[in-house]
Amino acid sequence: MSRTVQAAVALVLGFLVLLAGPLAVSAHTGIESSVPANGSSVEGPLGDVILTFTGTPTAIDDGILVADAAGTLYAPIEITQDGLQITAHFDPPLGEGSYALAWTVRSDDTHTIDGELFFAVTLPVPTTSLLPSITVPTTVEQVVSTLAPETTVPPTPETEESPATSTADAIAVPPVVPDLDGSSDGEDVSQMGRLLLFPSAVVAVGILGFAALAFAGRREELGTLIRLVRWLGVGVVLGALTEVVGLNTLFGDFDQLLDETAGRAAISRLIGGVLLVVGFVSIESSQDRASRHDPEALSAAVVDDAAIFQLASGEGGQRWHPGGLDWVGVVGAAVLVMSFAFDGHTLSEGPRLLHGLVSMIHAVSVSVWAGGVVALAVVLWRRNHDGVRPHALEMVLRFSVIAMFSLLAAGAAGVVMALLVDSDVGSYLSTEWGQLLLIKLAFVAVATALGAYNHFSLLPALKADPQSSAVVAKARFAATIEAGVLVAAAVVSALLVAASTL
Repeated sequence: MSRTVQAAVALVLGFLVLLAGPLAVSAHTGIESSVPANGSSVEGPLGDVILTFTGTPTAIDDGILVADAAGTLYAPIEITQDGLQITAHFDPPLGEGSYALAWTVRSDDTHTIDGELFFAVTLPVPTTSLLPSITVPTTVEQVVSTLAPETTVPPTPETEESPATSTADAIAVPPVVPDLDGSSDGEDVSQMGRLLLFPSAVVAVGILGFAALAFAGRREELGTLIRLVRWLGVGVVLGALTEVVGLNTLFGDFDQLLDETAGRAAISRLIGGVLLVVGFVSIESSQDRASRHDPEALSAAVVDDAAIFQLASGEGGQRWHPGGLDWVGVVGAAVLVMSFAFDGHTLSEGPRLLHGLVSMIHAVSVSVWAGGVVALAVVLWRRNHDGVRPHALEMVLRFSVIAMFSLLAAGAAGVVMALLVDSDVGSYLSTEWGQLLLIKLAFVAVATALGAYNHFSLLPALKADPQSSAVVAKARFAATIEAGVLVAAAVVSALLVAASTL
């Protein structure tokens, strides 16, 4: 193994350690109990409301608000957190009446979750004691006629303490839950960043896989693919930078961002995007030098069919083998793949290590499939534009095998991830996360159908007549449509990261 490869492996392992943090079994953040309990009645006045959560919640400023039956709002003077407990302090305390409390917290995977609870506060009636008799004393100097008669206060029956109001009586008409704005500018900004980041990263990684495993062709075509990867790297950088800005707003400061696994994952994606941009400069430089010194080797007008067929068969040395500075870009792609194991529901559902590994398998397989289809479409369109014979059979055959295994791996990993996030399949229609997952599955189903059409219809026709312009045109359009559908699925995946399963 060369020193360059060794350095690349060491850098990847370093990023893995940096991102990993604790690998314990995680639980999705949700409310476990409260004091007062939901639907209960307690003796007041009530100064503190305590919420206990599963997972690891993070208290949000103005994240708790109380309303009484008249609609009057009460905000706590302070919200404190001790481990899994978040306490709202009220001063003055809540008096007698029925109340509705709305809460919002941020979970350890940066999702904002909310809920409500109802309770009543009762005040005990004080006990009135029997007063003693009062006798007016006399002295010898006083005149007998002015002696005040003994006066006694008649006894008053002792008043018993009124029983606490029952839950049913206290909350006969529940108060309206206060409108607690759980939206966050930081969350919206980070979501916008992921919408650009995810498709760019998926396609970039997949194109590199295609270039290494399936591509065989002219140097200009390889240069086109690498330039596309670098532009996608720019998209990754912009998306990751936007995500970092949003998370920094969400967490409050940069130090807190670095303490959070999701924050480190976003920063690693920013670094990975930069490495994609700068790592493949040598390839484009070599293409420029080749075009200056050996223009005929790159000219579609002078390359004959035999030469192109030789290149398409991989005999012309045009298949991509990374070397030198290329490994910087490869490390960038690896960092991007690893970052998906430390973000979203991977942080909060199931065994962290298992979910992380499955997430990386899913990311790699989806990238190879989606990015490979994009690369295939780009090469076919480039050859059509240059007016050369497509010679697509060898490349399509090679990629069809890769795509089949990628589809199987993506499907298996996707099922495991879905069950780890939410094993209640019946609830998918009623949750934001489940609805988005079904939309993503619909896109994947369409892409799979297009892939099946390519494999069982176009590929046999291409084998029968490799130079048929009509068949190649159909393959080109089918690959383009399939690429668009898979990119749309990647966009939905970006939305899934921040979607709630509650």
